Amino acid sequence: MKVEKFDVVVLGSGVAGGHIASRCRKAGLRVALVESNGFGGTCPLHGCEPKKVMADACETVERFNNAQGAGPTGVAQLDWAELMAFKRTFTDGLPARIKKHYDDLGISTFTQPGRFAGPSLVISGESHLEAAHICIATGSTPRMLNIPGSKYLSTSNDFLAMPTLPERIVFIGGGFISFELAHIAAAAGAEVTVVHRSQRFLKKFDANLVERLAGHLEAMGVKLYRDCPPHSVIREGDWLVLKAGTDGSLSMEADAIFNAAGRIPALENLDLPAGNVSTEHGGVAVNSFLQSISNPSVFAAGDVIASSMPLTPVASVEAEIVVQNILDGPRHAINMDVTPYALFTYPPLAAVGMLEEEARKQGLRFDVIDGDSAGWSEYKRIGQQCAGFKLLVEKDSRQLLGAHVLGDRAEETVNLFALAMRTKVDVDELRSMLWAYPSFGYALKYMFR
Repeated sequence: MKVEKFDVVVLGSGVAGGHIASRCRKAGLRVALVESNGFGGTCPLHGCEPKKVMADACETVERFNNAQGAGPTGVAQLDWAELMAFKRTFTDGLPARIKKHYDDLGISTFTQPGRFAGPSLVISGESHLEAAHICIATGSTPRMLNIPGSKYLSTSNDFLAMPTLPERIVFIGGGFISFELAHIAAAAGAEVTVVHRSQRFLKKFDANLVERLAGHLEAMGVKLYRDCPPHSVIREGDWLVLKAGTDGSLSMEADAIFNAAGRIPALENLDLPAGNVSTEHGGVAVNSFLQSISNPSVFAAGDVIASSMPLTPVASVEAEIVVQNILDGPRHAINMDVTPYALFTYPPLAAVGMLEEEARKQGLRFDVIDGDSAGWSEYKRIGQQCAGFKLLVEKDSRQLLGAHVLGDRAEETVNLFALAMRTKVDVDELRSMLWAYPSFGYALKYMFR
C-alpha cells in the first residue's frame, strides 16, 4: 500500500475547507484537498449565492409592484426559466474553475469520497493520505425525515435547480430554508404551503417580528400550518399527497413537496471512529481551538460543528482560526459573541445578540424599545408595509444586548448594530452619530425616539 504524506489533509472544499487549504498551502505546507461533491461547497453551488440571486429577482418584482400609485405603471412578473438561466451563470462551470485554482496553487486534489482509516490517515478512492493535521470541513446535509414515502420528497438543492416552477408546492419545516424558498416560490406565482411540526416559526428570530413576517407571507397567498407534523407522503397519479397534523388527518395535494426541515453535519460517511474523532449533538466535538477533543491531530470548521451557527461568515472565521492553530500551535481561541444573521425573504429579517426571552431567562435588567416602522418615509417611499424593530438595551451600561430588524435593508442595519456591540458603543452615542441622510442607516436614529 502506497501512502502519500502531507502536512495537511482537508476534507471538504467549501468556505471553510477551501480557506484552510489555500492558506496552509500559501504558508508553504503540503496540502491535500478531498472533495467529491463539487469544488466550492454548498454556499456558492447550492446555497447562499444561488438562493440570493433568486431572492434578489423576487425583491425586484415586489419592489416594482409595491410602487403602484407612486409613478411606475404595469405589473412586474417573474420569468422562471429566464431566472434559472441567469442563476446558472453564477454556478455553471464554477467547480472546475475552483479546482483549477487549487491545482494552480500546488494543492493535491482528490475527487473520491474521503474517510478515516486511522487517526492520521484518510482514504480517497485508491489513495491513502497521511498527514500531521486533518481538517474536517464537509459542511451539512439535509436532515432526513423518517416518514413513509420520504423518498418522494425533494430538497433545497432540487428547488434551486428546477427548470420549471411547479404550480403547487409544499415545504416541510419552519426555519430559514423553508421561509426563504417559500417566499421565492410565492413571488414567482406558485401556490405555496408551509407545514411546521411546532407552534413557532423561525425560532432564532424575535417572535413578534416573525409574526409580522408570517402575516405578510399569508397576504401573498402562502398557507402556513403550525403544530402540523408530517405523517406520510403518497403518490397519486401525477401529484403527491402529504398527510400531516397531530393525527395525520390533514391532507394536501402538491406537485412537489420539499424537505426543508433543516440540515445536520455531513459526517455519516467519514468513519469518524476509525479516526478516533468523537462527536456531540451530532457534530464534531471540539475545544475552543476547534481541535477534536479526542484526536489532537484533527480540526473542524463550519457546519460540521453542531454547536456552531451554520452560517457562511462563521465558517470563514472558524477556518482562519484553524489555520492559525495549525501554523502556530493550538493557542488561538474562537470568539463568536457578536454574530449577525439574516433571513432573505422580502422584506428581510435580521438579528444580532440576544432574543428577549433569552435576556429575561438570564435575569438581566434591560429596556425593550420596539415599534412599527412601516410609516417611516424610508419605507413609505418604496411602498413597504411590513417593517418593524426591537432593541434590547441593558439598563445600567446602556449597551445593546440584542437588535432585531424587519424591513428593507434589515441585514445592513443589523451590521451597524453588530459593530456597535463589538466596539462597546452605547445607544446614546449611537443615537448621536452622524449618518448619511436619507438612508436606512440614518433611520436607526428613529428607533431611539
